[in-house]
Amino acid sequence: MVLWHCDTIHAVDSIHRGQSDSSVFYIPAVPLCEMNVKYLVQQRDAFLQGIPPPDFPGGEGESHHIGRGTHEELIQLIGGRSMGFELFSIKSDMQLGEKQVTTRANTILNL
Repeated sequence: MVLWHCDTIHAVDSIHRGQSDSSVFYIPAVPLCEMNVKYLVQQRDAFLQGIPPPDFPGGEGESHHIGRGTHEELIQLIGGRSMGFELFSIKSDMQLGEKQVTTRANTILNL
């Protein structure tokens, strides 16, 4: 099993020499900032088309797969916000800077 963080170096052996399956577990930590929200829009659009996101090798991905994940399924699985289908919440106890970056993020999402 390999555990890694999005800001660390990661590699997987090219040859699996183990006796059982191996696993990779990835926990992304994504701060709400303009650069990440702009990427989120690209990722959302790629998902809707069924193609790989911009940081993954190209190709047609799952665009022709029958039964691939849908926007409706993501929303039901509480994945809507993480994939750019829902606005970020602005809460009354946020600091001014938090409110500003959240408002900017929602503008970029263009929902």
